[in-house]
Amino acid sequence: MSSITVSRKAYDTDLVIFDKDGTLLDFEKTWIGIIGELITALGAYTPLTPALKQRVQDALGVSVDDSRVDGNGLMAMGTFAECTALLTYCLYREGIRWDRAHDIVEEVGAAVFGPESRKRHVQAAQGALDLLSMLKSRNIPTAVATNDKRADALVDMELIGALGYIDLVIGADSVDNPKPAPDMIEKICSSMGKDPGRTILIGDTVMDALLGRNAGVMLTIGVSGIVPAEELARHMDVVVTSLRDIT
Repeated sequence: MSSITVSRKAYDTDLVIFDKDGTLLDFEKTWIGIIGELITALGAYTPLTPALKQRVQDALGVSVDDSRVDGNGLMAMGTFAECTALLTYCLYREGIRWDRAHDIVEEVGAAVFGPESRKRHVQAAQGALDLLSMLKSRNIPTAVATNDKRADALVDMELIGALGYIDLVIGADSVDNPKPAPDMIEKICSSMGKDPGRTILIGDTVMDALLGRNAGVMLTIGVSGIVPAEELARHMDVVVTSLRDIT
């Protein structure tokens, strides 16, 4: 059987592509802790004023104290390069020369976004491994399309025990244009010999919906969480509250 069922409707498919953060990974449990470490690490280079702490969180679209992520913000929708640029600006606002601010962000990012930090914080989303296992048992190929770096995405998938279920991982650094351009899906489908018109995309943000639409996939499934279900429903073909709703 090469089909999945969502909202009591079965869909025959040749490929399922997942977003990573907020879809296969629990966004808040993974990234709130990492961003907390990032803010602390910046304190080794410049005083952690209340203004700087707030500026960093506002730039990224997160609130560490409230464990909240803005589903329309930078962490949810942006690329690593975009995060680097805005964090550099945050330090520049503190009076640090731009080139030095950029170097600090690169140094801090290499540590805070690296494997050791990820080991402490990365957590699978509810139902992620069960769904991947089910798709594997039905011989439905799977892939990951993320605006994160490919190497980091591979680490994350290994940490949650998902790497053995996934056939291909593509990051923003794997293509010329990140989401919402269709490049990631086009590269995945070309590499795997699959038709986008027979492909299902599962994601948790409007960016994922636009990616699927621009690539001409058969179906987009939205997982509500950091973006409310009613907002996702305006962009996705189907919306679920958990990956467990997909059978």
